[in-house]
This record gives sequence, C-alpha cells and structure tokens, in this order.
Amino acid sequence: MRTEFEPILRIVDLMAAERAELSMSGPQFLILHRFWQPETLCTPGEEITEIRLLHRTKEVSLPASRRLMLLFDYLARHKHAPQCAAQIATGLTADPFTRQHGNYAGASTSLNKGVSRTAVKQQVMRLRAGLGWAFRKAGLSLNPRRVILSENTLTNEVRYRLKASVSWQHLEL
Repeated sequence: MRTEFEPILRIVDLMAAERAELSMSGPQFLILHRFWQPETLCTPGEEITEIRLLHRTKEVSLPASRRLMLLFDYLARHKHAPQCAAQIATGLTADPFTRQHGNYAGASTSLNKGVSRTAVKQQVMRLRAGLGWAFRKAGLSLNPRRVILSENTLTNEVRYRLKASVSWQHLEL
C-alpha cells in the first residue's frame, strides 16, 4: 500500500546514498586540458585550462591560479600515495607535465623554477579555501580538509592526499 510519505522517503534514501558516495570516494572533479596533441593521451606541453567541481547538474569552476591548478592536477595523478610537502615540492619540480606546462601553446610561463615545501603548504591552504568556495557555490556541505587530507605520521611530518574522483578531458582547438 502506497503512503503519502513514500516520495519523501525516496528522496531521503537518495540523499543518504549520495552522502555515502561522497564519504567513500569524495566529490567529483573534471580537469580540462587544452593544446592537446591528437592521438595522444596526456602529454607534457598541454595546459590546464580549468578545474570543475561536478555535483548533480552543477559544474562549478574552481577559482584557482595556474600554480594551484598544477598542484591539484599533481595530487590527482598521485592520489593513491600520500606525500609530504617536501615530496610534493620535489615531484612538482621534476614532473615533466609541470615543467613543460603550456609549451604546446608557446607559453614561456611554465613552472620551470623549483617549488619549496613551504610554498606547497601555503598552496594547500589556498587550494582548500578555493574548494570551500566551490563547495558552497554548488550547495555541498563538505569540509575541504576532508578532500585534501592531512595524514599524520609517527613524527610531526604531515602527508597530503586528495580524496576525490577525478577525470580529465582534452579539448581540441
């Protein structure tokens, strides 16, 4: 027998399932690369043009600078291995995608100088602020610290890890 509350119960069940999915795999993001080279996957020389938070039917552009987008992309590509700020700084400095960012477009503003671990810590803080803004705009009540995780070690070192579902899209010119 159908009750008058059945539609409300379905919505509550749907929201509970959505919340469980968010808790398990994190929010969904789409990273857009441009200057893609046809017949390749993802190569150094492309440029990150935008990072979007996807929630239900909304797409919210993350308000991030080029450096923050490079950090987010790096964390997304290495999300299964938490890294301390020094490891991230070394990784960003050595990463071919980061070093050659935008070269296909003739950009000379790639991240060709080193990144310090102090700069990484500051950028993580700024990235979390941008995530908080995007979550509010999308109507999500998520704490950015639950998306960019800080994992303590036995010493006072902190390791960072991105907890999110991320996909990449390559734009053709």
